[in-house]
Amino acid sequence: MTEKQDTAPKKRDTPEQWLEAVKKSGHALKNMPESLKTPEICLAAVKKCGTVLKYAPAALKTAALCLAAVKYNGRALKYVPNELKTRELCLAAVKKNGWALEYVPEALKTAELCFAAVQHIGNGRALKYVPHELKTRELCLAAVQKNGWALEFVPEVLKTPELCLAAVRESAWTLQYVPDALKTSALCLVAIQSAEGTIGAGEVLGYAVDSLLAYVPDVLKTSGFYRAAVQKNGFALECVPEQHQTPALCKAAVEQERHAFRYVPEKFITPKLCRIAVEDRGYLLRSVPEKFKTLELCLLAVQNHGMAFVDVPEDLKTPKICLAAVQQDGRALQYVPWKLRTSELCVAAVQANGYALQYVPEALKTPELCLVAVQKSGWPLRLKYAPEALKI
Repeated sequence: MTEKQDTAPKKRDTPEQWLEAVKKSGHALKNMPESLKTPEICLAAVKKCGTVLKYAPAALKTAALCLAAVKYNGRALKYVPNELKTRELCLAAVKKNGWALEYVPEALKTAELCFAAVQHIGNGRALKYVPHELKTRELCLAAVQKNGWALEFVPEVLKTPELCLAAVRESAWTLQYVPDALKTSALCLVAIQSAEGTIGAGEVLGYAVDSLLAYVPDVLKTSGFYRAAVQKNGFALECVPEQHQTPALCKAAVEQERHAFRYVPEKFITPKLCRIAVEDRGYLLRSVPEKFKTLELCLLAVQNHGMAFVDVPEDLKTPKICLAAVQQDGRALQYVPWKLRTSELCVAAVQANGYALQYVPEALKTPELCLVAVQKSGWPLRLKYAPEALKI
């Protein structure tokens, strides 16, 4: 848990003033004179931020104070004197934060305590601090289900197909810790599918899938594998070797993930594939070869994503397409040829997005249009883009 640092430059001379200070920020204990630190003040501080137990005088570190600290932040266990580390206190610490297991004396690490530590979401890697003799299949499975990266600390002899599958489902890149003997096509495909939910989209994900495929044994990389891969995660298309690329594979990738259209070789792009891409992701119009940009396709694109208008060929910028673009996103008005910026079009743009007022020809900025802009985007906009004569 986190909280604000003590940054108040106030003068504090009495215990009462310091008590109020630590109640606002436990970190105030760090700057407090040792002579003024009392049990009450230290307790108030650790209840606000457990790790400031570090600044409590040794003489004031009681079992009660330490328990209060670890209940707020388990990692405060680091500052608990060894003689005060009991089974109960350590258990309270790891239940609050599994990483506190690092500070539990080896003699106090029991199966129950270690299991409690790895049970927290994201804390599965606390398995790193579990003694070898306490690492069971059940414990390791619980750990990787919470954090797939815990697989790094699972003894090889305990890595089973079930356990490795659980790990890559939770985090795709743990595939690197799966023994080659256990890497099947099915397991690797699960990892590729998991990657999509792990890291967002775009070039970042494409690169990520590429790096993930580095952990797939070459013997598994067949045409069938790549076909299944793009059906699980369309971004995998970027990583498919040329000899395995086919029109059907590219279509499957785009159907699974529209962004994959950017990785389709031009020789496999068809009008139908272009339509599939832009009707759901209009901005992909920029990846459509000019020869496939028709009036119908461009209209589909701007109806989905108004700013795709920037990629519409000049000879296809008709009043109809212009209107569709600004109705979807008023800012597209900036790309509309001046001769097509009519009163009707400008009104539609400003109604969609008040900031479009800045792209309206001065002669068309009427009081009524400026009022619409203000209503859509707030008063400061009127002052910035409205004609001086209309500013009241």
